Amino acid sequence: MQSFKLENYEQWLEEFAALLRTPIKDHFLVLPEHIGEGTVMAHSMSPHLSYAVLNFRLKSDLEFYREADGAKGFSLSFNQVEISKEVRLNGSQSVVADKGTLRNDIYLSDTREPLHLKIPAGSTVKRLVIFATHELAARYMPAELLDKLEAFARANSLAENPYFVNLPHRETLKELFEMKENDPLSQIRRLSRIIHLTEKFLHSFLRQEQASLPRTIKKNDLESMQHIEHILSSRLEGFPSLESLAHEVFMSTSKLKNLFKQIYGFTLYDYYNKNRLQRAKEMLITGQCSIKQAGSEIGFSNLSHFAKAFKKEFGILPRDLVKHK
Repeated sequence: MQSFKLENYEQWLEEFAALLRTPIKDHFLVLPEHIGEGTVMAHSMSPHLSYAVLNFRLKSDLEFYREADGAKGFSLSFNQVEISKEVRLNGSQSVVADKGTLRNDIYLSDTREPLHLKIPAGSTVKRLVIFATHELAARYMPAELLDKLEAFARANSLAENPYFVNLPHRETLKELFEMKENDPLSQIRRLSRIIHLTEKFLHSFLRQEQASLPRTIKKNDLESMQHIEHILSSRLEGFPSLESLAHEVFMSTSKLKNLFKQIYGFTLYDYYNKNRLQRAKEMLITGQCSIKQAGSEIGFSNLSHFAKAFKKEFGILPRDLVKHK
């Protein structure tokens, strides 16, 4: 287990590398074979902002313990974890033993608070963690917003955390995880994505604040919304009926609609539609299929309807995207 006080993520990676007796090259650490397959990279963009990108599959259990009284600031993590057994998260406010197959959440914490994370062997981890000092946050945020953010970070319950990785987050995170190191602009690209993801989280936080939405949501409801999100993001052949989705999670249609929009920021149909159009865009960019095939794959029987929906979402016709890819 690695025990550390968080000052910045580049220093954290150096301590982790020393524990594993593994060298760091150009901010990257390749996991030793007995631990897993994949990489961890970390970089300090300034004395006040640093980040780490974890992208690996584990062969043995991995534990991290963030001690209390680290540098004053915020840690914002975007987690996409396929769990083999159970992920345990121990915070100052709660303990979560997540036995689901997927964990796709966004978690804000106060870096002066302790946090224990245990990930079992067999899990696949894609995780972005961002550390910003209190000084940096105070420089760019109104005092009232900063106070509310601090209070939320201190009181945030791991069991009732209301923020999840949604489709726009997933697209940006995919770009981060697949970024090529031989790209001379990789550092600038990473920074722009990190700022974009941070802005999206703050926008969600403000939206809930201004709408006076509840900060805590029951764990069962959170798990239900994750289940619905998985259905909508994996289904291409047609939008399921609202009644069938509500039946899946044993709740009323009105509660399902309101809760899903509160957590993910989109209506059920908009989320489904954006996801399938993004899938079609990826198929066209990679040359997997023709425009007609891409439309058919995501449930469009009419090519002109597909082209119209595609342009509305991305501002470009499918044929123009293919022409200029």
